[in-house]
Amino acid sequence: MLLDKNQYRRAHANLRTCTHNAEPDALAALETFDGHSLADQSAVDLPNRTDSKYLLPVTLLPRFLAEVRKEHTVLQADEHRIFTYENTYFDTSDWAMYHAHHNGKLNRYKYRFRHYLETDTSYLEVKLKNNRNRTVKTRTRWHSTEPTQIMIDEAPVNPCLYVNYRRISLWNRTTDERLTLDFDLRWQRPGQDKVVLLQHLFIAELKRDGKIYGSPFVRKAKDYGYRPEAMSKYCAGVCLTDNGTLKKNRFKPLLAQLSQAVLSTNTHQSTAGNQPR
Repeated sequence: MLLDKNQYRRAHANLRTCTHNAEPDALAALETFDGHSLADQSAVDLPNRTDSKYLLPVTLLPRFLAEVRKEHTVLQADEHRIFTYENTYFDTSDWAMYHAHHNGKLNRYKYRFRHYLETDTSYLEVKLKNNRNRTVKTRTRWHSTEPTQIMIDEAPVNPCLYVNYRRISLWNRTTDERLTLDFDLRWQRPGQDKVVLLQHLFIAELKRDGKIYGSPFVRKAKDYGYRPEAMSKYCAGVCLTDNGTLKKNRFKPLLAQLSQAVLSTNTHQSTAGNQPR
């Protein structure tokens, strides 16, 4: 399947027609933060890093922000402090990259096209999970409107999953760690009407050059009673939009946890619990 950039953006515009109910309170909490710029954040982009993810109830988001305000600054671009991430992931026709993750293979790759809506910038990104359990990310600025089918080792990989969410990016200047908070996740496969929404949880991801366990954020999450979760937004979305053809044994604990927090709708339907933009 070929997908040009204009089709991609129309698809994401159809995905995101509403604002999550948690957003106004999150914005109010973020008004108390000092800001940092994209140029500041580029100094801690951490292309080679360790990652740790946490799943927390979205109702905790404003309170959580209030508790980390003194230690962190928030990314700000113009008037924006919450950003829309529009991602398209690529895979082979037999889902080789999904299966590599499912089977626990190290030195595995993921490929995605990412558009930052508020700043109108786009990148083609490659993520490697290496055999030291570190994430190495490279990316190339994308200006072309050519089809986004790409070639890997002379074989085509095609757009297979949209992943759309809202993100808050925090920076702890003392420890040089980045903390991203993703909420209102939306998954859809190209050419399908079904949309899967993650409405009741948000994903906190700590990105750091070294080990995570001395992190102030980790201590705070532990105080809340939360521990790191093994989660890939891509693999979760592939499973949640699947019609039963792919194996999912490795992800069953995560899917059981997500099952109470997701709902499905169609792109032409309004979304319960969200406000129109």
